[in-house]
Amino acid sequence: MIWKWIFILINMIPPAVADSTKTIKLCENSVATVQISPRGTVFDFPSEPQKVVLGAKNSFSIEYIRNDLAISPNTMGARSNLFVYLQGRRFSLDLVTTPGGVTLYFIKDCLDDRVKVKKNGK
Repeated sequence: MIWKWIFILINMIPPAVADSTKTIKLCENSVATVQISPRGTVFDFPSEPQKVVLGAKNSFSIEYIRNDLAISPNTMGARSNLFVYLQGRRFSLDLVTTPGGVTLYFIKDCLDDRVKVKKNGK
């Protein structure tokens, strides 16, 4: 009888959920470690990637959808480097599959933060 009440109480506690979205600023000279959800993760880039290179073949499945890359691990322990080429630039990611992985990453270019200086007062 007490096990029934324990079961009911456990089911009433809301599950702890990690942040499901994150924003990352990437520069060409850095590598960002990203947590991939076992159920899949989407990367939203500022423009459409021209090419994607996965370091460890067959470790992840990748689908292109305009500016997005949808990535799913092929095994729970999948890990790989991912190189994404867009607008003449290369971004490097270290993909790590974790149970509490992120489901959506918004990727921002670190060059977008540069201060634009006008020359000759123009």
